[in-house]
Amino acid sequence: MTTRPSSTTSLPETFGTLGVSARRLAAGAGPDGGEGGDLHGVVDTPYGTRLLIGDVMGKGTELSRTADAVLRTWRRLACVQRTLEVLAVRLHSLVAHSEDPDRFVTATLVTVAPDGSAEVVCCGHPPPLLIRDGSAVPAAVPTPAPPLGLLDLAHGWCGAEQISAAAWDRMLLHTDGATEARDADSEFYPLAERATELSALPLAPFTAALSADLLHHAGGRLQDDATLLALEPLNSAPPAAR
Repeated sequence: MTTRPSSTTSLPETFGTLGVSARRLAAGAGPDGGEGGDLHGVVDTPYGTRLLIGDVMGKGTELSRTADAVLRTWRRLACVQRTLEVLAVRLHSLVAHSEDPDRFVTATLVTVAPDGSAEVVCCGHPPPLLIRDGSAVPAAVPTPAPPLGLLDLAHGWCGAEQISAAAWDRMLLHTDGATEARDADSEFYPLAERATELSALPLAPFTAALSADLLHHAGGRLQDDATLLALEPLNSAPPAAR
């Protein structure tokens, strides 16, 4: 896995009991462009399959340095830290004490158990879309936390929310570059609507079609990096669109 821009990331297709597919579109040049602040990763752990998606906020040419540091630290800690809450706090400490004190990182952390149940921590980042029975809705996260690097605004802590296995057949994590992409009329990209329409596709074609549709909506040129990270249980059929 890498934060370097490409239309298809180098993730394996399976992790534990999950199929996984990721796409990244870099700002300014469609699927090929300069390095930016989006980051994502997937890793098998004793606690289940863990996923991270995030976006380094700030300006300058060193966004990718922060993204790489967060991703490396997350990969190391995800295998040894039992709770997502403490894992998020450890990442917050890394960002807060980095060489770039004005930086912060929005992030969503997810753990998926073998039975399909999941827990999620959102730190200033959009919650996952849960796709089931031809609809896509954001996961209910009633206790969102500030971004990593700013958790002190919430007394240095964040809470995890539970997602039942029955709530999703497919899950879509994304950065706000996907939902904030605008067309020629300044209309935002309707990610949940398009994900619903394309949800009958198998997983890899789903992310390919969704990223192509997103780029088309933006007229072939995004103003911000956009990353899509989709997953589904390997024993499930593709969700059927109504």
